[in-house]
Amino acid sequence: MGRRQRTQMERAYAEIKARYMTLRLAPGEWVDDMQLSQELGLSRTPLREALFLLASEGLIQAQAGGGFTVRPLDIAGISSLFEAHIVTAKAIARLVAIRALPEEITELREADALVNDGIRRRSAPDIAEANAALHNLEARIARNEYLSALAARIYDEGQRLGYLAFGGAEDWNASRLDDHFTRVSHDHSALIDAYQARDPEKAETVAVNHVRLFRERILTYIASSGADEVDLGGDVMTSVHLTTEDLRRAIADGKRREAGA
Repeated sequence: MGRRQRTQMERAYAEIKARYMTLRLAPGEWVDDMQLSQELGLSRTPLREALFLLASEGLIQAQAGGGFTVRPLDIAGISSLFEAHIVTAKAIARLVAIRALPEEITELREADALVNDGIRRRSAPDIAEANAALHNLEARIARNEYLSALAARIYDEGQRLGYLAFGGAEDWNASRLDDHFTRVSHDHSALIDAYQARDPEKAETVAVNHVRLFRERILTYIASSGADEVDLGGDVMTSVHLTTEDLRRAIADGKRREAGA
């Protein structure tokens, strides 16, 4: 691949991934690569290369007929995600508590500050992006390439879920959402403190509770569509079916906020 084509592929990759994370590409949606190449002003070849790269990361699904669809969101997938998330977060937390260097603790606190900045500005996409960046940084500091690769996929999907849950129809003034972000900030601070103290047991405990807090927020957000009992990540909890209408509403709300901004 030539330099120009690679640059175009990287641009297409970044744009498609941004649309995926902010639900401008809806779960399950057919990706029209010809229309997308026209929108981005790129030729189809680098755009399709970007789609295949995203498919290798599990975000886009390559179809047998040659087309692409966006990875869907469903209860079964969310359940599997949280199972993997809890196990991975626990392992990474232990390794970071053992291996983190002083300068890496500083990096973590700087990354956490970006999350808190997004919370202060009440920016759903910035919160989701900064939170994923913080946890991906933890995975890098753990110095285990297999865990890091798994974590990257989990946090990509978690970022999309975060945008849905933090940028949906619920009023930002609701005390429940404000309380959630207070707890998020507390967890992040406590986790980094445990890393600095080289306390792997404390780090594991905080990391697992932090994943459960995120899971609780997802359940709270989608609870408007009716309840079923389903196992989400090892604990039987009250959950719901995530309908197409729920997603459409969240996507429409996100687009209105972007237009207003």
